[in-house]
Amino acid sequence: MTDWPTMTLHDCCEAFRANQISISERVLGQMIQEGKMPFAIGTQLDASERSKFLIFRPAFYRWLDGMLDADAIRI
Repeated sequence: MTDWPTMTLHDCCEAFRANQISISERVLGQMIQEGKMPFAIGTQLDASERSKFLIFRPAFYRWLDGMLDADAIRI
């Protein structure tokens, strides 16, 4: 596991998959933009620009531990 404070959308999906939770980057990105994931912030300034995400690694794993009611596999 890395000590970096943030992770990419791809890394986050891989962490979900390592914990037996299947999710696509498109769906996770949409959920982040809708404010449904408390560990991340997402924005898209206009339709011609790619979405930007800040996914906070420590907050993600705390949230996932709670959702699983167990220690999540960390990648």
